[in-house]
Amino acid sequence: MPEEIQQSDRILIAHATVHLVGGESFDLLPFENAEDVKSEVNDLMASWAKSGFLLRGRHIYPWHQVLRVEVTSVDEMSRSEAAQQLMDWETNDLYRVQQGFWKTKKAREMKEESKEPQTGGAPPH
Repeated sequence: MPEEIQQSDRILIAHATVHLVGGESFDLLPFENAEDVKSEVNDLMASWAKSGFLLRGRHIYPWHQVLRVEVTSVDEMSRSEAAQQLMDWETNDLYRVQQGFWKTKKAREMKEESKEPQTGGAPPH
């Protein structure tokens, strides 16, 4: 009986990377399941193929641009360890997405500013 309790406290975490036709790649949020993490990955891939799109942060990739989805590792750990790792991963991923947004916003503002001096007109009142 104690062995069953220990097993139920364990969870599988699969780390997957998406490779695009253009050569870019990025990591997906890890998949988790207590018994069959492979089915979780397969279900998500089937869902993406059916919808025709892969959503990642603020990017939408048509499915035909996805070359392959590769599971890079599968780890087994306690549920508490998995919860902490997933929280850390989501925090870091959110930070990367936010940084990408601000970089894009900053570049856009710079473009608008560079257009203003070229108009040669008086500033609007």
